[in-house]
Order: sequence, then C-alpha cells, then structure tokens
Amino acid sequence: MNRVEITLQDIFVSLKRYFILIVLTTLIFTLGAWIYTQCFITPLYTTQVSMCVFASQRTNDGVTTGELNADASIARTYCLLLTSQSVLQAVSDELNGEVSARAIGGLISTSANAQVIYVTVTAADPALAVRVANAVSDVAPEALSSITRAGELIPLDRAVMPTAPSSPNVSSNVMIGFLIGLLLSCAVVILITLLDTTIWREEDLEHAFRIPVLGSVPSMLPKSQLNGKKRNRRRGF
Repeated sequence: MNRVEITLQDIFVSLKRYFILIVLTTLIFTLGAWIYTQCFITPLYTTQVSMCVFASQRTNDGVTTGELNADASIARTYCLLLTSQSVLQAVSDELNGEVSARAIGGLISTSANAQVIYVTVTAADPALAVRVANAVSDVAPEALSSITRAGELIPLDRAVMPTAPSSPNVSSNVMIGFLIGLLLSCAVVILITLLDTTIWREEDLEHAFRIPVLGSVPSMLPKSQLNGKKRNRRRGF
C-alpha cells in the first residue's frame, strides 16, 4: 500500500539517513567534473587588437556629433567586412598560408564600440592567436580601404601573449558538478522515500489506513537488541 502523503519530516529523516551516500555522490560528481575539465577539454587562449575608424578627415579641432555618428557607422560596416572572404584570405597570405582563410574565420570575432573596433582571436595555441590577431591589424587598414573606398582605419593596440587560458572555467565546471551531484542524490533519496511503503511509526499507520492508533505492544527484547534494531531501522534495514 502506498503512502497517502509525505511530510517534510519524512524528507528530513531520509536525507539524514542517507547523508553519507549524498556526500559521496556529490564528491564523485565534483571530482568527475574537475577531471573532465582538466583532461578532456582543450584549453583556449584569447587575445585582442583594437583599431580606430575615422569616416573622413577632420577639418577642425572639434568633433561634431555628425562625425562621430559617421565614424560609428563605418565601424559597424568594417566589423562585418573583417570576416569577409577577401579580408580573411589577405590575413592568411600575411601568415604565409600557415592558417587557411576558413580557419581564421573560425578563430576571430569582431565588435565595435563607437568608432573603435575590437578583433578578438581565440585559439588552442596562444602564440598562434597572437600572430593571427596582429596579422589582422596589419592587413585590415589597406584591405578595408580598398573595399569601401572611404574612411581610415588606424591600429591602436597590438595583441599580447595570453598568460592563462580563457576557457574552460575550472571553478565554474567544478561548481556545476557539485550542484548536479547534490541535487541528483537528494532527488534519488526523496524518490526512495516516496516509494517506500514500510511502516516505521504510528503516524505511518494512520496515514496508510486512515484510522487512529489506539495502543501499541511494548517490545520484550533485551535493551541491547532493541538498540541494535533501532540503529538498523535508521539505516533502512
């Protein structure tokens, strides 16, 4: 006969009964996440170059809103053109064919903030990431000017060698493994409690049969055996 309901006390008692199992499961998942991150995920390194866009020659010392808007518009256009086949091929040629144009397209990403363009390169080899980023910075001004016939692109910052991988995030993965292990083990314990039809207490009888308990028969076992049975009961035997 299944239980009609389960109380918070039942859940708490079950979690306490299987506390060691919950801890071990959580530790296994945490350790598994760390081992998987360290041994099976290739670390990636990220570097970046920046370039500044001027839509037209400045005619005075001040900068007008119209000029800034034009710069920002050209910058957004340049971000799109930087991933075009012609520019990527020019970067590949700059690297003497070390990396194909298609592969370079998978390594770089672009973004614009006002008139400044950022080119981010992510690769498994940090030295390769630096070479690709600097090649983009060297090739982009001439390649983009020949395409758009307008605007000027000036390199600002060169790429620097990354000292640590940008991914994977070991601490984040370990925390995810910890939470998965904890939640999964607790969910299994609660499921076991829901499916458990064993009568442990007087309250269980009342829940199962919907009748009040009028009395109970005291145990005639010696105290030592009675304590042993209580311990086994807490362990679920």
